[in-house]
Order: sequence, then structure tokens, then C-alpha cells
Amino acid sequence: MPDTSQWPRTIDDAVERVLASMSEEEKSDLRDTDERELINFHFGLGWVIRNEFGLCEGNDTLLQACARTRHNAFERLFFMNDPDEASGFIIEEAWKRLNSTT
Repeated sequence: MPDTSQWPRTIDDAVERVLASMSEEEKSDLRDTDERELINFHFGLGWVIRNEFGLCEGNDTLLQACARTRHNAFERLFFMNDPDEASGFIIEEAWKRLNSTT
């Protein structure tokens, strides 16, 4: 049974943890990636996010937080049940944060 007390509950917390875990080189790689190419992080960073943050193991609080960012009910429902989409959203938010500080 996973230790759910260590899972981030908010998008901000998830993004902060992602960025804190990255080396400067990894941050630079993410920052310098074109937004349309962020999918390239799906199997590396995305996998880590999905597994370490419990997105595949019941972290419904974080899944719901990601879902609430969607504009219509269908997208919200889709996000709430898709750890891949949620991890992609967290990567996008980390990318935005890195690019807002440069």
C-alpha cells in the first residue's frame, strides 16, 4: 500500500516538487523545449509524475485539481480519469513556471 500522505494534493505543490527534483540541466532542457514538443517528456518525467504522485494509484485529489482546469464537463470528466493527461498538464505548468522566470 502506497504512502498517500506524501502525495501532492494541489497543482502548485506538484509543480514545486517536480522542479525541486530536477537538476539545472533538466530544468534547462524543459525550459528550452517548444511547448508543442512537451509530449516528449511523457515517458520520462511524465512516468515519474504518474507514479511518484499516485496518479495511477488513487490520488483523486490531484486528478480532480487538474480536471478543474478544464473548461467543459466532458474535459473535466476525461481528465479526472486519465493520469496521462494530468501528468501532461503538470509538465506544462512546470514549463510555464520555468519560462515565466526567464
